[in-house]
Amino acid sequence: MKDVYDIFLKNSYNSILGVTVIDSGKPGKNIGILGITHGNEPVGLQVFDFLVHDFKISEKLQKGKLFLIANNIEAYKKYRESKDPNAYRFLDNNLNRITHQTFQNESYEHRRFAELKTIFHEIDTVIDLHSVSKGNDIIGITDKKYRENAKKFFNVETILIDDVSKTGAIIGEFLRKGKQGYGLECGNHISHDGFEKGKENVLNFLGFFGYIQQKIRKNHYDEIYEFIEEIRVKTKNFTFTKKVGEGFTKIKKGEIYARDGKENLTNTFHQEIFVGIPTKKPIIGDGAGFLFFKKQ
Repeated sequence: MKDVYDIFLKNSYNSILGVTVIDSGKPGKNIGILGITHGNEPVGLQVFDFLVHDFKISEKLQKGKLFLIANNIEAYKKYRESKDPNAYRFLDNNLNRITHQTFQNESYEHRRFAELKTIFHEIDTVIDLHSVSKGNDIIGITDKKYRENAKKFFNVETILIDDVSKTGAIIGEFLRKGKQGYGLECGNHISHDGFEKGKENVLNFLGFFGYIQQKIRKNHYDEIYEFIEEIRVKTKNFTFTKKVGEGFTKIKKGEIYARDGKENLTNTFHQEIFVGIPTKKPIIGDGAGFLFFKKQ
C-alpha cells in the first residue's frame, strides 16, 4: 500500500484525525467524499490521492469546501497489516449500520462516529465510497427522495434505492438532517477497474453539483433495484444454496436461497426477488448480502 495514503489518516480538522479539507476560497455550500467506512475497502483513499495529487482539485474547486474523510482509520490500519483482503471490515461494530443506534463507549466505531458527527453538520452533500468482496459490481446507492439526481450523474450499471434515512448507514445521518447522501460500490476490493470507475463517478458527482467544471460521462443503462432487507448471519454455518456472485441473482417465489445453521432462508414474498452484493466471508451478526425487488 502506498505510504501517501497516510496523509489522509493523519490530516486533521478541528482536532479530528482523518479529515482533509480543501477550501476553494469562494462562497458556497460544502461537499464531502467519505472513504474506508469499512477498513478493507481502500478505494476511497485511492480516490482521495487521485483528486489531490493527480487531478489537482485544489486548483479546480469552484465553490465552498471539499471534505475528504477517512472514516474507519483503525480498521484500515489493521487491514493494511493483514494479508487477507477481506479482513478487518470493522473492529467492533459495522460503522455503516450504527448511526441510528444508542452510543456504546466500548466500541471503537461508535466512538469514531461520535467524533465525525461533530463536523458532519458542515457538509451539505456527500458520497460514501465502498467496494465489494465478491464479484466486481459498480453500483450507485441513493435514497428514494434523490433517485432522479442519482440517475443523472451515476455512470453505473445498477442503482439501488432505499429509505436510507431510516437506516444506520453513514449517509443516513446526513439524510436525517435534510442533506443529500449517496453511496458508490466501486467494484471489487482489489480491482483496478473499480478504482477507475470510482474516479469517473466521483468527478461526475462533483461536476453535477457544480464543484468542478466537468462534463457528465454516462454510457450505462441503469437497472434500478429497491432494497428489501439485509441478510443477517446468525451462525458460523451460513452458506448460500443458490449460486451468487457478480450481478444480481434471481430468487423465485418459494425458492430457498441460503441456509443458516439449521434454518433455510426462503423467498416468502409473492414475487421474485434478487440477492445482491454478497459477502465472501459472512460474519455472525453482520450481513451476508441484501435482498431486492427489481424496479426497472
